[in-house]
Amino acid sequence: MGTMRTLHFSGTPRAIGQAFGERCRDEIAEFYGLRVANAIDQAKKHGGRDVGEEALLGVARACLEPTRAYHPEGFEELAGIAEGAGMTVEQILAMNGLTDLRDVLAWSGELEAFGGCSSFVIEGGMTASGRALCGQSWDLATDNMPFVCVVHRRPEGGPETWSLTTVGCLTLIGINDAGIAVGTTNVRTVDARPGVTYLSILHKALAAREFDAAVAAVTEAHRAGAHYYYLVDGTGQIATLECSARAAARVELADGFHVHCNHCQVPKNALIEGSTPSASSHRRQARMTELIEAGRGRLDIAAMQAALADHENGEDAICRHDYAGISSNGAVIMDPGAPAAVACHGPPCGAEWIDMLATATAR
Repeated sequence: MGTMRTLHFSGTPRAIGQAFGERCRDEIAEFYGLRVANAIDQAKKHGGRDVGEEALLGVARACLEPTRAYHPEGFEELAGIAEGAGMTVEQILAMNGLTDLRDVLAWSGELEAFGGCSSFVIEGGMTASGRALCGQSWDLATDNMPFVCVVHRRPEGGPETWSLTTVGCLTLIGINDAGIAVGTTNVRTVDARPGVTYLSILHKALAAREFDAAVAAVTEAHRAGAHYYYLVDGTGQIATLECSARAAARVELADGFHVHCNHCQVPKNALIEGSTPSASSHRRQARMTELIEAGRGRLDIAAMQAALADHENGEDAICRHDYAGISSNGAVIMDPGAPAAVACHGPPCGAEWIDMLATATAR
């Protein structure tokens, strides 16, 4: 892919959303169509259910009020995106929360993990700088790649944020000017339900100026589906949370770091895991662990760029190239204590990395 594009928005959450929707109107409509088609296909293929767009939107409508109550500012941005794009709020919410809504709509015990992601958090004692590092690849359908972007927001009354996401969507992987960084990988448990979807959770976490408030945004949400979340701040505080829809479990770092891909590592979550973890998830986790161990004490952004570009294990490599329709659509590495954050568009092995924070933070 080419250079990652960065979109800049400021104002009230509603105004930011409206500008985002207007700026990317045609792309949002196209991306929404891809996401709906995927949900319908998954329902038929893995759940044996013949459903249409209205079934997906029905689940999305059930998520509207929980989302509004959970984070009014985030909901205002979703509503603004809908207005700017000429779509309904439930359509925009469905596009944002597809990973969770798909689990509600079309659950199957035989469902292979969709997409992927290989994430890491590393304590300062293992890095060359003495500061904590975090980041991940972001693996999803290859045809989603044109819609990936970095969004720089300067909301009234809230921290400035930078995040890797897709057109018309809230925060996915990002950092704010309070030095809080967040990210996520997908896991699946059978307790999925209508509720707050993962991008809304990450958006609220990144709207926090205090680390404890960011963590609470994850643990106290009425979550729609299962995800692993990591949070790191500029002082080196780290929270790694593997969540089902109904329970949040803090994972302790072992030997100064933690790697998480797409299978449950918390025993209680593994008991209700909705699909057999893929070989890819286990092999990516093992390889990332190996690379971090080998670099102990010397790890920095460049080392982690190389790790995310690793091709060991072929189709099960960290850097993925259209395997079964899935590619590494992008990646992010963050050093909140510097602060520093870099991102790339497409598989990291050949992508150009950009400085996410190149825009001055001065208001």
